[in-house]
Amino acid sequence: MRAVRGVGVGLAVVLMAAGMAVAMPKARRVKLYPAGEVFCASRTLVWGAGSVVIRDGCYVVALVRQREGAFLAFLDPGVHLPPGQLVRLNTPAGAKLRGRIFYLVPVQIAMGIPVDALVIVPIRVVEEESRLLVIVTGPEAPNLTVIFSVRL
Repeated sequence: MRAVRGVGVGLAVVLMAAGMAVAMPKARRVKLYPAGEVFCASRTLVWGAGSVVIRDGCYVVALVRQREGAFLAFLDPGVHLPPGQLVRLNTPAGAKLRGRIFYLVPVQIAMGIPVDALVIVPIRVVEEESRLLVIVTGPEAPNLTVIFSVRL
């Protein structure tokens, strides 16, 4: 009788431990990127219903405001601007910069950036199994979060 009770208690402990392991949150990797630091995507990122695909590669992240709306912009990693410097897109320097934007992801925010301007921003990237969160941490749009699905 004691042996059966011992096996039952042991089995209950094992099942509880297994249940707790399943309930534990998945590992998340978090990395901070100061404004202007190059962000490298290790996998293909998809936004929305597959409308924007960001291929494996490295980018500088910025916020852009145009008449059509606000966007999270992924620029050529060779872009070097001082953090917080506002670049007007209707100037010769802005025209050069516009040609170095690879991807624009629409965002819904009220930000302090004038129309037709771009600013490089700091971000926090949270990697999970099936998604990647890009969180703007700068004063232009604090805690703006864009969620990408990860495609292998």
